[in-house]
Amino acid sequence: MSEPFANPKFNIQNSLFTKSGWFWLVILLAVAIILSLYLGPTGFSFSSLEIPLRIRLPRIVLGIFAGGVLSLVGASLQGLLQNPLVDPYTLGVASGAAFGASIALIFGSGTNLLVLLFSFLSALFTIVIVYSVARIRGHITKTGLVLAGVIVSFLFSSLTMLVMVFSKKPLAQTIYLLMGHLGTIFTPNTLTLFTVSAVLAVIGSIFLFSYWRSLDILSTSEEAAESLGVDTRKVTQGIFVISSLLVALVVSFTGVISFVGLIIPHIVRLLFGPNHRTLIPGSFLLGASVLLFADILARTAAPIELPLSIVTALFGVPFFIYLLKSKL
Repeated sequence: MSEPFANPKFNIQNSLFTKSGWFWLVILLAVAIILSLYLGPTGFSFSSLEIPLRIRLPRIVLGIFAGGVLSLVGASLQGLLQNPLVDPYTLGVASGAAFGASIALIFGSGTNLLVLLFSFLSALFTIVIVYSVARIRGHITKTGLVLAGVIVSFLFSSLTMLVMVFSKKPLAQTIYLLMGHLGTIFTPNTLTLFTVSAVLAVIGSIFLFSYWRSLDILSTSEEAAESLGVDTRKVTQGIFVISSLLVALVVSFTGVISFVGLIIPHIVRLLFGPNHRTLIPGSFLLGASVLLFADILARTAAPIELPLSIVTALFGVPFFIYLLKSKL
């Protein structure tokens, strides 16, 4: 199942693409940005730029932020655990962050700062639980982490539904939080909070990228990595904690968006190869583009705006089935 991670022929087969691949990824993102500005239920007019600038431009920024970060985190976690089925949702971080955010929305004041704080603390708490469940006789295995993450993900999803059942407030905002959206309305306070979050996301993304060499070494084996001086425990803890922060930042603004962090790293790996020096930034660019295209469909394909996870699942599930049948 780990062939795409360790097979060196990927570097040879994709060497020609890597020479021009960055150019096409940037072009794809530019096209996604232009179409996101131009397309919408009310159309586009140069005489009235209020809707493109006040409504669609923030969605573009959020789409780049969420799609890029989720894909980058997915690539890092897949490389760390050497498991192509891993993404933030699989490890329970997204469900934990969504639970914290739903608590803030339903029982708190619902301010963006409170949502962000509860989301982050709940994501960190989720990591602690996953680690505790996965630890068996003092050891943590990669398979144990994945299984513990799946169990904890179901737990927090159920707790979120339980909170919704006992809540007496309207549930529309919470429901969209669980299915993903880019419709956050920016006020001066929200914009300040998002700016801080974006800066933290950039720092966290750079931190994850700094582990690219360790992730490449881990693709051989954990024993070989330790013999080469890689502190696997420190690397694992660092990537998990930073990933929880990044996922919490995304969930607090856009809710849970499925399949992006799972599928995009696979596509980039097929194009660029398994080297994390190109895989991680490539996943960010492609993830941002794909989520913008998904948002365009969510806004224009139906009379009402569709939740993003519906659109990403409709395209992500067939691709993953193809990947399962042909590559894994």
